[in-house]
Formats: sequence, C-alpha cells, structure tokens
Amino acid sequence: MEPQVRVVEPHELDSNTPQTPGLLREVAFDGRNPDAKVLSAFLSSVEPGAATGAHHHGDQETVLYVLNGRARFRYGPRLEHVTEAGEGAFVFIPAEIIHQEINASADEPTSWVVVRSAPDPIVVNLPELDDIAEKPLRRHADAE
Repeated sequence: MEPQVRVVEPHELDSNTPQTPGLLREVAFDGRNPDAKVLSAFLSSVEPGAATGAHHHGDQETVLYVLNGRARFRYGPRLEHVTEAGEGAFVFIPAEIIHQEINASADEPTSWVVVRSAPDPIVVNLPELDDIAEKPLRRHADAE
C-alpha cells in the first residue's frame, strides 16, 4: 500500500496513550498510523495552576509549540533548572532529560503541540521525585 497523507480532526484525538499526572496527552499520530516511521504528534493540556509529575521520554527527543498560556519547565536530575515559554514559543527537550511541566497561570489553561522523534510513546513517570517537584497552585478533581 502506498503511504498516504493523513488528517486528524480535533474530535479524533485519542487519549489512549501513556499519561503523566497533571497533564492530558491526546494523540494525533503515533505507531498506530501505518505510515509513521520516525515521529509521533499529539496535543498536551495542563489545567490552570496544575503541575505534572516528573518524567522523561527515554531516548526520544521532544519539540513543543505553545498554543496558549504560559508553561514553566523544570528539568535536570533534581529538577534544578527552570525556564518558561509563552504563546508561539518552541521548546526542545533532549532525550533522557527528566522534566516537569507547570501551568504558570492559576487562571488560564495552557496547551501545546508536541512532536517526538519516535512513533511509539515512551513515558517514564518518576514519582520518587514528587517531594522535589513543583507543587500545583490549584487542586483539580482528576489529580486526587
């Protein structure tokens, strides 16, 4: 079969993928796309004031494009580094880098488009870093 251009509409995004507490991943393309050889793509959303758990994506590189809101990223073996990105910014996360995403706003959601360097999702959650991870500004029903 010849490779095809594929379109995924917003209502077709699929949350059946590894998740990290505090973050919703909705897949557009991954290894279930028969033509995907080296990339996956999805939409990630973080509620106002929410913070994800610490995690990494194994040997996959990640590029994010911030659609809306302001995202804070803590990263490093002990989450010791911090940077922020606003609407329209691109963010590169190298392979194996432990990181945490935080919605820097207590009032507005943030979301970003994500592309990873492999078609199959790798998400390694690190609950052992919960004590040093940034705490959410607000509690959400799905985080309890």
